[in-house]
Amino acid sequence: MKYLWFERIVLILGGASILVTFGLTYGSNLFLEEVVAQVMLFAVLFAAVHWGRRGGFVAALAASLIYIVIRIPLVTADPTVTSDVLVMIFTRVVAYGLIGIVGGEVAMRMKYVLAGLENASSIDQLSGLYNERIMGRALESAQARFARYGEPFSVVIVDVDPSTTAGFKTSKQRAVIRGIAGYIRNDVRLVDEAGRLSDGRFMILLPHTAKEGAGVVADRLATGVRAALHAATESVQARAIGASDEFELADLGDRLSVGSADQILSPA
Repeated sequence: MKYLWFERIVLILGGASILVTFGLTYGSNLFLEEVVAQVMLFAVLFAAVHWGRRGGFVAALAASLIYIVIRIPLVTADPTVTSDVLVMIFTRVVAYGLIGIVGGEVAMRMKYVLAGLENASSIDQLSGLYNERIMGRALESAQARFARYGEPFSVVIVDVDPSTTAGFKTSKQRAVIRGIAGYIRNDVRLVDEAGRLSDGRFMILLPHTAKEGAGVVADRLATGVRAALHAATESVQARAIGASDEFELADLGDRLSVGSADQILSPA
């Protein structure tokens, strides 16, 4: 099952549950504020399954602030209901947070899980991200869309010096790779494609993203990976490649092998 179908199913079920809630409360004293709250709940769900944890967090934060603002007049108009309103606000904020952040995290993981279930050869076994073959195809597709429609894209390459984990046992090296992959997966958008190349580098393809924006992502990823590994600045480097950087993209395309072999870890 491709992720697009998973996203559609989740949104259909989420929308249906909200409509059922409206149907069950039809004719009762349903406040307009709660109708808005339910609609925002669906918006947070959409952000989570479409953009991942980062998008879900932003949507949850925005929905929480909007709900608090629209509930303030009720508190000022009738101080006797303050405790009930506070409980209602707290419940809504928790719901938005769970759906936006936790739901976004689940969605990010499901993207690669579903890809693995559909075709096990598409996933890098060490990192759980896409492998080199799939990233090569994604790059070719992005280049074709750029050539035909002018659709922008960028690539970020994260290079971790092998000496950073040279003294680790194989099991520890695998755990470190998984940790780096998890950080990258959680930091980028759900629409971005993240993979691990056979030479150990990580590659992120960012559709509809100019090189300047990719540069910001590259700096953020490098800083985050360094912090996670407690590594020196020179040990973790990240660079951005824009759609117009023909020579760099050609070099990258040449390096992407047709196969899907994983990087071989030497036993410690």
